[in-house]
Amino acid sequence: MKDKSRLGDIIRIALPLETDVYATEEALRQEVNWVSVIWTRNRVASQMEKGDILLLPCEVQQRATIQELLKFAEKAASLSAAAVILCDEIPEELLKWAESASLPLIRLKNSSLRDAHKEITSLLIDRQSQISERGMQLYRQLSEMSREGDSLQNMANLMGKLTGKIVVIQDKRLEIQALAYPAGAITLDEEALRNALMDKDNLPAVLRNRKAAAKANRTHWQHLLFPHHNAARLLSPIISGDRARGYLSIVGAAGEIDLLDTTTVEQGAAACALEMAKAKAVSEAKKALRGNFLEGLLAGTIPDREVERLAARLDHNTEQPHAVLTFRWRNSTNISVRRIETTLNWLLSTHNRPTLVHIYGDSHIVAFCALQDAEESIHAIKLARRLRDQLSADYPKEKLSAGLSGIMTTLTQWPQGYKDAMQAMEVGERLNLPEVVEFNSLGIYRLLGQLDDIVAVRDFCDEVIGPLVKYDRDHRSSLVLTIEQYFNHHGNVSQTAESLFVHRNTLLYRLDRIQDLTGHDLNQSDMRLALHLALKLWQLRPENN
Repeated sequence: MKDKSRLGDIIRIALPLETDVYATEEALRQEVNWVSVIWTRNRVASQMEKGDILLLPCEVQQRATIQELLKFAEKAASLSAAAVILCDEIPEELLKWAESASLPLIRLKNSSLRDAHKEITSLLIDRQSQISERGMQLYRQLSEMSREGDSLQNMANLMGKLTGKIVVIQDKRLEIQALAYPAGAITLDEEALRNALMDKDNLPAVLRNRKAAAKANRTHWQHLLFPHHNAARLLSPIISGDRARGYLSIVGAAGEIDLLDTTTVEQGAAACALEMAKAKAVSEAKKALRGNFLEGLLAGTIPDREVERLAARLDHNTEQPHAVLTFRWRNSTNISVRRIETTLNWLLSTHNRPTLVHIYGDSHIVAFCALQDAEESIHAIKLARRLRDQLSADYPKEKLSAGLSGIMTTLTQWPQGYKDAMQAMEVGERLNLPEVVEFNSLGIYRLLGQLDDIVAVRDFCDEVIGPLVKYDRDHRSSLVLTIEQYFNHHGNVSQTAESLFVHRNTLLYRLDRIQDLTGHDLNQSDMRLALHLALKLWQLRPENN
């Protein structure tokens, strides 16, 4: 770091953010020697030295004509003044002359000359203390913005204006929540920048685990982001509670990341943590209110006449057609159902249909997918498949169960849609189906699934299929599979034998053995139907998956 501050440093660190600056990039890089108040325009040389910033009090400026101001500016430029700071409006003629002479002009707004003189002097004497003070000012300002409901984008804009560099705020999944690209910042392709920042491999290793990031001793990291552009990234995790809730980055030329940038990224991350914590608290409160209404609705404890009146609690357009999706882990106790919710919400950020997501009873996810019309269930199916594929990639040892209802056109139909989706999901689990199961495709299983718990039905299934199961177990045979394939091929012996890779005579022997064990003649339609129903009921039992 250089001993002397540059003009750009003075503007960023010592002057108010709303200050008007008229200067070239080259002029902002020149070193500043001192700051001088000019009380007498015709004695400039005796009041300054080369590299000084000149402060012209308002009363001095106001008493001068435009010609006198131009003469003063010419003298300042000839003596190599670093810049001239004025308190009042700058005449257009003076601006044009200063631009042609490369003399930086600065206009203070909402700040006194005395305050500017004090801040600039403090910076020139003790740069580090002044930067620390600037950081605390930034934190207070950002915190106030959060309290007043300003967005993360406005907070990023403020930090971008202060640093003159690209500022990016990301959530825990590296989705970009705000991006500020101030004038004069390093020139980078925005799409390439977004892709680089959203690549988890570009995070320092310790920050890839959000809990580890919260416990790290360091508060910021710096690395080259685009080496061929000499672009560097200064990064700080946004810590709330025991984990990182997001990341704040400042991107600029590698040789120009300085102490102010470090202070900004640290204080900015702390302020963003407050904003994210507030947003999460509001979201959780809304989620709880919505969840209470949804669970009452689905459980049937809210009268129909009250449903429409309370629908506003959902903060969701319920007048469109909807389909219900249900999800849960299949036979898993190792991983929370909230992981499904987190991934689903992430996918919904790029899904073009509004979807309401709720964790029901900490056991499964219910998603109400809005559709444009009553023929659009394919969009819900695509969402379920995207979720399955993403979870398979993230948790390859786990399996997802999913069910889909038919189309519902009114809010009062949602409870039945939920029951249908749950039944479809349960049938899919019992039959070990890998795809999302649609209620409308269940066919006979819609009925059989409701009969399974009836004692007489279970006894009937045991009497018919039980002997085949026992025979297979005792003789290591496959009579159950044989009769299943026989029914799947509509009683066609040749096709069934081919599917089982056995000779036709072998199949005929097996079919005779099945008839003997079950007492059901496959040539009699009633007995064939009874055997087929018993097989399907047996397949529905979870223990037989």
